[in-house]
Amino acid sequence: MDRIIYRVDKDISLEEIAEKFNTTPSAISKLNNLDGEIFVGLRLLIEPREGSYYTVQPFDTVASIAKKFGVSEDAIREDNSDRIFIGQRIFVCSAEKQTE
Repeated sequence: MDRIIYRVDKDISLEEIAEKFNTTPSAISKLNNLDGEIFVGLRLLIEPREGSYYTVQPFDTVASIAKKFGVSEDAIREDNSDRIFIGQRIFVCSAEKQTE
């Protein structure tokens, strides 16, 4: 997918921007060398990814989500965090993109 330049609007979080463009906050931060807060007018380079967001359900584990989507546990941890909680929206990379 092609990269996008996005100008930050007011009242939007990095998490909302990431979900809007099908990527993760950490991927946006890394691509733009961010180490702090975003602000209105900031231009961000965004690289949409193949994958989707999933809402963690009761009894889900990183392992069970990885198995459900056919991806590695490490890929889920890399895109999100080591710990997940019920109701959390996590990004799950497409299985075929995981091998790149």
